[in-house]
Amino acid sequence: MLPASQRSGLTRVEVIVVAGIGAISGALLFPALEKARAAIGSQACQNNLRQIGLATLNYHDTYDRFAPGMDNQEVGELIRLLLFVNRDDLYKNFSFDARYLIYYQNPYNLPPTDGTDDVPRPPDLYGCEGEVDIFLCPDGPQPNKTVTALLSVIYGTAGVDYPNYDSTHGHVFRPSPGRLVLARSHYLGMGGDFRTGIYAPYREIFTYNSHTGLSDLERGADNTILYAEYWGGFIDWQGAGGIPSGWSTGSRSVGFNYSAFGTCHGPDDSCWGTFGALHPGVDGKPYLFNVAMADGSVRTLPGNIPFAIWETLCGIHRAGSPVGRLEPAEAWVGIDY
Repeated sequence: MLPASQRSGLTRVEVIVVAGIGAISGALLFPALEKARAAIGSQACQNNLRQIGLATLNYHDTYDRFAPGMDNQEVGELIRLLLFVNRDDLYKNFSFDARYLIYYQNPYNLPPTDGTDDVPRPPDLYGCEGEVDIFLCPDGPQPNKTVTALLSVIYGTAGVDYPNYDSTHGHVFRPSPGRLVLARSHYLGMGGDFRTGIYAPYREIFTYNSHTGLSDLERGADNTILYAEYWGGFIDWQGAGGIPSGWSTGSRSVGFNYSAFGTCHGPDDSCWGTFGALHPGVDGKPYLFNVAMADGSVRTLPGNIPFAIWETLCGIHRAGSPVGRLEPAEAWVGIDY
């Protein structure tokens, strides 16, 4: 038998010591890796927003205005942006057939609602189907982890904020089976505040039949939010419309959301109606989310940004009232049948 000094390998004591060192090193390294992972994910989301912002400015250069946040068929501006993010194929596959008052009533864009998960084919690809990589944040809830997505955001006054022939109201999500094919988006255009009175200055770039141009931004493009992250939130659907309870998010056909409902403060918040994301803050700081400004730049904001400051950044006009008086609107949710 060889003496210990001549044996190959480690003794039991040495193994325990090495394992202990490895455990301590891992414990020290893990938080750093988590921070690095979060930073990489957030950076990817910022890059997506930057591309969306630049594509939107290219649209503006082409048409001398931004696309409407919602047209007469309630089609959002992200559909028209497909031509400017190299997804002409998906744009050409979308149907604007005028026989249908609202885009999601068109059976070519989405299958009719029957409350089941049986998606009828053809078509091989519905008009609202087909994910766009830059519309999805790697850190956000991925399409296969969400149960449904927004169809439209209907608040305010009929004929002013949405078509007067639409009787729905609220954040409207798609039931089954359309919920399974509706393409998602973690970025939505900024609609500002739909309310009147002291809230009037806080209407934004993307609204119903809007034709906003850069010259309309009274506080300047660098101080006006163009897009913001919208990850959505958990909704207890309890099977309504065939939707299981779960995470509900945005779509690439809804176009915009309103700032009036505030921002998502964190995972325990009810965030299905608010802009926001869940990028972790560093060293216990609040959760973060990214926004694209109308000059093409991207900024990161805390989820608990004061509502008055948030509303100011989300309006195209100079505020004439004390912003400290502003309070968030109450959100409510619906599904379309």
